[in-house]
Amino acid sequence: MAPIDLLAIGHVTRDRLEAGFTTGGTVTYGALAARALGSVPAIVTSAGPDLLSSLPDVDTHVVTAAKSTAFRNDYGPGGRTQHIEGVAKPLSPSDVPREWQGARSVLLGPLVGEVDAALARFFPNSLVVASVQGWLRHWDSTGLVIPRGWSGLDVLPYIDAVVVSIDDIVDDEQISQWSEIVPVLVVTQGSKGARLHAKGRWHTIPAFAAQEVDPTGAGDVFAAAFALMLLETGDPVRAATFASCVASFAVEAQGTSDLPTRAQVDERLTTG
Repeated sequence: MAPIDLLAIGHVTRDRLEAGFTTGGTVTYGALAARALGSVPAIVTSAGPDLLSSLPDVDTHVVTAAKSTAFRNDYGPGGRTQHIEGVAKPLSPSDVPREWQGARSVLLGPLVGEVDAALARFFPNSLVVASVQGWLRHWDSTGLVIPRGWSGLDVLPYIDAVVVSIDDIVDDEQISQWSEIVPVLVVTQGSKGARLHAKGRWHTIPAFAAQEVDPTGAGDVFAAAFALMLLETGDPVRAATFASCVASFAVEAQGTSDLPTRAQVDERLTTG
């Protein structure tokens, strides 16, 4: 088996939309984006019988659960509202196959707090990036997803970079605190691009023009592309610019139906 370029850890999800169901989750979008870019991905996840036949066409280790993590996504003038309709099993270091523990890069992609914080310290020889949205929210008795505070002290000091959407931030003080802890912090801002903090400085990352069809998963695609380019170049600004370009393709099609190749991304980077 070829070495793993990106190991994505988190729940593959069953997302309810108006038109039916689709397979989602940070690891789904991240792994499929990595594959489209020419890298070798793998996934560690937990899912129930309802999702086993719909898992991404990527090498996947599944912790079998009674039910899959499931979301209902409703879009309106105020943005997206989510309800949780099921939660699969948590994921810990013991769930990572031995042969994948040397992955070149790791994307921690919790959605419902399912990724054990110990996984942040489990890959000492890998570049580890976390998309932290699943640690920044919980849900009420109706399943409505709502934000919560998170110090990050059990994760941030042990990883290389964090990617977080501005939509998941409870207050600006969180950003200030995290920037002092994690080596690289990226705050994505949708069509406004992103902000990146590294070595004591903030940088503005441009957005790339796109005809938006479906914004779902763009942040997950960004996180995966960022991890891969940071691994390749060691330059966080270059990595974030590359990831912003990859994400611009992701919003132009429904779901994961048209993720870009490396050649397509390089051309858009050149032409703007």
